[in-house]
Amino acid sequence: MYPTNATVLSTTSMPPFGSQALSTSTAALNVVNLLWGILLPSVASPVDIWSFDCNNDNNLTISKNVLHSLINENYDKYLIPGRGGANVTMELVVQTVSEISEISASFTADLLLSQIWHDDRLKFTHLTPCLENLTLNHMMVDKIWLPYVCFVNSKASMLHASPSPNTFLMIYPNGTVWVNYRLRVEGPCYMDLALFPMDIQECELVLESYAYNAAKVRLDWRGWSPVFSYASKSKLPDFEMLEMRWSKSEFYYAAGKWDQLSVQFFFARQYGFYILQMYMPTYASVFISWIAFWLDNRALPARITLGVSSLMALTFQYGNVAKSLPRVSYVKAIDVWMFACVGFIFLSLIELAIVGCCDRLAKREETRRKMALRRRAITSDHASFDPYMNMHSDSEYGTMTFANIATPTHSNSANNFYKSGGERNGNCAANNHLHEHLLSATEQLLGDIPLKKMSKRSRRIAQNKHGLLAGMRAMTALNSKLTPGDPDAHHRVPRWKSPDFIDGVSQKLFPVAFTVFNLVYWFYYAGQHVAVANANNVKSH
Repeated sequence: MYPTNATVLSTTSMPPFGSQALSTSTAALNVVNLLWGILLPSVASPVDIWSFDCNNDNNLTISKNVLHSLINENYDKYLIPGRGGANVTMELVVQTVSEISEISASFTADLLLSQIWHDDRLKFTHLTPCLENLTLNHMMVDKIWLPYVCFVNSKASMLHASPSPNTFLMIYPNGTVWVNYRLRVEGPCYMDLALFPMDIQECELVLESYAYNAAKVRLDWRGWSPVFSYASKSKLPDFEMLEMRWSKSEFYYAAGKWDQLSVQFFFARQYGFYILQMYMPTYASVFISWIAFWLDNRALPARITLGVSSLMALTFQYGNVAKSLPRVSYVKAIDVWMFACVGFIFLSLIELAIVGCCDRLAKREETRRKMALRRRAITSDHASFDPYMNMHSDSEYGTMTFANIATPTHSNSANNFYKSGGERNGNCAANNHLHEHLLSATEQLLGDIPLKKMSKRSRRIAQNKHGLLAGMRAMTALNSKLTPGDPDAHHRVPRWKSPDFIDGVSQKLFPVAFTVFNLVYWFYYAGQHVAVANANNVKSH
C-alpha cells in the first residue's frame, strides 16, 4: 500500500489519452511512487508529520505525534514482543557501596540497572527521520512491555525517588528499548570471619526475570564491560573493593529453566582501625603486666594491681569488638590474639602467686632455722651445767662423776661451736653423740647405785632421776632431727625456689615467649590472607 498523497499524485498525473511525453512522465511518477512505498510503508492511521521541518522547534511536536502513533489502542503491553521471545541485555553500574554489615551478613549498594531489548512494535523509522530517539520519563514505563528483571537474592531494594522516581526510558527508531533504574539494593554476603580482621569477604547479586522463563525471556550480559563502577570519592571506612565478576548460569525451577546473571563483589577488610584500637592497646596491657616482675617481691599490692587492671582493660577492649561481630561458633583470628594476651596476663598473676608462696616459705624456713639454733644453744648450756656434770657417789662402788663419763673433747667442741661460731661440719654430730653418751651413762649410774649408798647430795639428785633422764632424752631427740652436716642445710630454701630467682626468669621468659607468639601469629594469618586471595583469584593490596 502506498501513501495517500503518492496515490493521489499518480492518479491526477495520468491523462485519458496521451502523447509520448505524457507517457514518459507517467512512467517516471509510477517509479517514484513504487520506491516511496518500499521505503516508507503506510500505517493504519498515517500522521501528517512531514509537513514540519526537522529543526529543534519542531522536535517536541514530532515526538508527541510519534509517541501517540506508537502507544495507542493497538499496542498490548502484556504480549511478549516477537514470536520467539525477547533477548534482554543487562548492564550494571555500581555507584557506591555504602555499608557492609557483619551482623546481618549483607552489603548495601546504589546501582544503575539497565535493561535493553528489541520491541518491533515500537520502531518509528517509517514515521520520521528527524528523531534519533524518544527519551521519556517514568510514567511511560508502565505503558510498555517489560521483562520484569529483579534481584532474586536481595534482602531489600528500593527505587530512588529524589524527588521523582529515578527511572529512565529511551526508545530508538529501530524499536530498541532501553530502561534504566537507580536502585538501592541490600544483598547477601557469604561471611567467613575466621581471618577477622584480615579477612576477604564475597558478596553476590543474582538477576533473573521473575515472570518469564528462558523460553520467553533470555538474559545475557552486554558484550563489553557489563559491570563496572564509577570513580567516587566516597569509600567504605573499613573495606576496599578488590574486584567485581559477572557470570551467567541456568537455574531450573518447577516451571522451567530460567537464565540467571550473577555479580560477585570481593572486599578486603582494612585492618588499620583494628591495629590502632585493638592490637596496640592489648600490647600495652601485656607490657604493663610485666612491670610487676621488676618490683620488689614484697610489694604484693602493687603487683596485684598491675596484673588485675591489665586483665580488666583487655576484657573491656575485647567486649567492644565482640559487640560488632556475629555470634559465630568458630574461632577468629582476633579471638586467638585476645586469648593469648589474656593468657600472658593470667600467667603473670600465677607467677605473682608463686613468688608470694615462695617468699612465705622462705620466711618460715628462716624462722625454723633461728629456732633450731636457739635450741642448740640451750642444749649446749645444759650439757655444761656443773651440778649434773660433777654429780658423784661415795659408796663402795667408788667415786664416779659425770665429768668422768663425758668426753671433755666433745664438750669443748660443742661449746666452742655455739659460742664462737666455728666449724660447723661434724660438730652437730659430735654434740648429738655427747648427749647420747651422757644419757646412757646417767641411766647406768643412777640405775646401778642404791640410794642408801649415795651421799645426801647424790641421793637428792637420784630421786629426780626420771626428770633428769626425760629432759636429756628430749634434748637428744631434738639434736637427732638435725642434719649431721651443715646445721642450716635442712632449713635452707633451694635457689630455684627463691622469689628473686623466679622474677629473674620471668623477666626473660615472658618477653621471649610473647615475641615467638607474635611471629607465629602474624606470619600464619598473613599467609592465610594471601591464600584466600589466591583461591578467589583476586589481588589483595
